[in-house]
Amino acid sequence: MTDGFSLRRKTNKSTIMEIPEYVYGIPTQKSKSKERVGLIRDYYSKLWKKLQKEGRGNSVFNEFLGVEIYIVEKESDKKTIYAASKNWQSTFAVKHLEEVISKATKLGDGPIYDMPKGNTQKANGYKNIAVLHYLFTDSDRPYLNFVAKLTIGIKADDKHIQYCVNKVEV
Repeated sequence: MTDGFSLRRKTNKSTIMEIPEYVYGIPTQKSKSKERVGLIRDYYSKLWKKLQKEGRGNSVFNEFLGVEIYIVEKESDKKTIYAASKNWQSTFAVKHLEEVISKATKLGDGPIYDMPKGNTQKANGYKNIAVLHYLFTDSDRPYLNFVAKLTIGIKADDKHIQYCVNKVEV
C-alpha cells in the first residue's frame, strides 16, 4: 500500500493489472460502495446546477439519437445511485455523465429500443427503453478502458429521461 496501489485484478490468464486505491477521488475498493453513493449524489447535484446555470433545462443533447436527454431528480439518480455505487468504474461514468449522454452510441448489431422491464421502469411511465453505450479509453491507464451502458426511458410524449448509467462487461 505504500505505492498507492491496493488492488490487483486479473484481466486475463496472464495479465495482472494494478488499480490505485483512488481514481480521481473515487475509492476503488468493493467495500467502499457507501462512500461512492455520496460521490454520485454530489456529481448529480453539480451537473444539475451546471445545466441550470447554462440555461439547458437539465438536459444534454445526444448526438447519436438527435434528442435532448433529460436528467430528472428522483428519477435519473435513483436507479443510478444503487447500480453505480457497486462498481468504481460505474461511479467514474457518472462523474462524466454529461459526456456519456452526449457521446453514447449503439454498440453491436442488437436493437437500441426495447419495452420497459420491471416495475420501476413501468412505474416511471416509460413506453420504451433505449440502451446506448460509451467507451472510455485511456492509453496510459488500462483500468480506465471500459464500456458504460446508458439506459434511457422514453415517455409517451417522447421525452427522453436518463434512467441509469453503469459499467458493463462486453
